[in-house]
Amino acid sequence: MQDEVAKLLDSSDPSKYRIPLCVGDVEVVLDRKGEDSVKIDVIVNSTFYLVQLEKSEFFRQLLLLVISEAVEKKHDITIDVKGAIKLKNRKCVGDLSAQRIRKKPREAFIREVESVKQSEGPIHEQYCLPKNCLLILRDGRQLEVNLKLASVVPSIKNTDRLNVRMNDDHLLIILDRKQTILDIYFPVKVDYKRVEAKLLLDEGILRILTPVIW
Repeated sequence: MQDEVAKLLDSSDPSKYRIPLCVGDVEVVLDRKGEDSVKIDVIVNSTFYLVQLEKSEFFRQLLLLVISEAVEKKHDITIDVKGAIKLKNRKCVGDLSAQRIRKKPREAFIREVESVKQSEGPIHEQYCLPKNCLLILRDGRQLEVNLKLASVVPSIKNTDRLNVRMNDDHLLIILDRKQTILDIYFPVKVDYKRVEAKLLLDEGILRILTPVIW
């Protein structure tokens, strides 16, 4: 894999290889000395992290370069990657603010080479989802959203009371045209024009299925 990626990067079209990540907004936080510091959350796709970053210094350095370019493009902030510090036994400092990551350009760095596949299972990213919501990535191709509706009174018998609004990284569900019951951002891009919604009455769950775009 490393040799294949190196060849792609040295080719006439290195843009064929993209790293799946999301760049958040600029925040000002206090550092250990109590002084103001700039913080920008970067969330990396869990598949890419487990398959590549944990074991490869090559991909770690490549990720630093991609992040620096993405941050400079989005926020006009230049980062010196030579001064990067590798955390020991930690994947982040503080709390990630994924809810603040807004819609990204079409050419954002959310894509994977074909040989990297996502196994079926829940998405365990380090950001907060409502307790009644579960995201599952099916075979790296389809994102499944399961929203429990047990707390909704009166109970929902059909989808007429629900308004589902969606774009390629954001899902908003409104109940009875006035109450927001789900407002989340996805860790991957989706084809929202091909979304499918199912109401599972026996389980009290609204299931939303949409293809993933890599």
